[in-house]
Amino acid sequence: MLVAFASSDGKTIDSHFASSPSFEMYKFTEEPQEIIHTSLAAEDMEESEDKVDVRIKMLKKCAIVYCTQIGGPAAARLVQSGIHPLKVPEGTNIDDELNRLNKLLQSKKLPPWLKKKLGKSAKAEAVSSIKFF
Repeated sequence: MLVAFASSDGKTIDSHFASSPSFEMYKFTEEPQEIIHTSLAAEDMEESEDKVDVRIKMLKKCAIVYCTQIGGPAAARLVQSGIHPLKVPEGTNIDDELNRLNKLLQSKKLPPWLKKKLGKSAKAEAVSSIKFF
């Protein structure tokens, strides 16, 4: 499962979805039990009048996008594209959210939207501990 964080410093979630200068992307893997990390900066995005559309295309393989703020129409477009937006307070630590998401994935009490993202609840139960590098 691919997860993105709107971040200007690579460590905290500190940006509005439509104006984020970069996104930190993490892929949760079941084997070899680690998270694969990459960054996508503004220069990786094509210049366009529709910043939301550019970001949606860039993040199209993500299941979840964390940001500090997102407008209603942009959130609706993300959901229509199969991406679940999550708003968190500015300055939220990315590692803390990764740990929180990992604990949620290991629990048997997944919210319905996350079960849907994972495809089925049995797969969610099979997710093992994740190490960071």
